[in-house]
Amino acid sequence: MSRELATDSVALESAVRDELASAAGAWAGGPTAVEGFLRRVVADLNRLPSLIVEHAEFRHYGSGYASYVDVFMTKRDGSMRRSMNGRTDAEGLTVALCRLAPLAVLLERSWRSSGPGATGGHSMPELLRVRDIDLPEWEEECRQIGRVLDGHGIALLGSQILGLPLDTRLRVETVLGDPPYCVFDAWFHWMD
Repeated sequence: MSRELATDSVALESAVRDELASAAGAWAGGPTAVEGFLRRVVADLNRLPSLIVEHAEFRHYGSGYASYVDVFMTKRDGSMRRSMNGRTDAEGLTVALCRLAPLAVLLERSWRSSGPGATGGHSMPELLRVRDIDLPEWEEECRQIGRVLDGHGIALLGSQILGLPLDTRLRVETVLGDPPYCVFDAWFHWMD
C-alpha cells in the first residue's frame, strides 16, 4: 500500500501542501498521533542489536518545517566514533521517516559531530544520497533497519520511485532541491 501511495497523485498533492497524505494507522489520528508513532519507531530502531540512535531530529532542525524526522544511527560497538578534545565525531546511517505518510528512505553514510568545536551533522536528505542496496560493511544493519520499518508498516523507498518526476503543476517549498521536482521532493522537504 505505501509504495503505491508514494506515487499517488492525490497523495503527492497533499504532501507538497504539508498535509497528511495517508489515512492509515497513526496518520488517521492527525499530526500528534504521527509524532507519537514516529517516536515509537525511533525507540525500536534504538533497540537494534548492532545500532544505536545517535540523534533523532524531531524539532525541524530548530527552525522552519521538515516533512520528515532525521534519524542518525551509528554502530553500537563504538567502532564508528572518534573522540578528541571533548568533541566526538560519529559515522553512521541516516533514516528519514516521513511525517506525511508511512514512508522512509535510507541515505548513504554520513557523520555527526558533537561537543566543543563540533560542526553538527551532515545528513540532510537528498535524492543523490538515497541508498537502493545495503551499504558495504553495514549489510546486517541495513537489514535490521528494514525489519523494524516493515514491522511498523513503513515502506522503505528507493531512488527508482523517488526519482520519478513530479507533476510540473506542483511546487514544493524546499531548500533541499530545485525544479524540476521529483517524488522525493514531495515527501522529503525542508523549509527554513
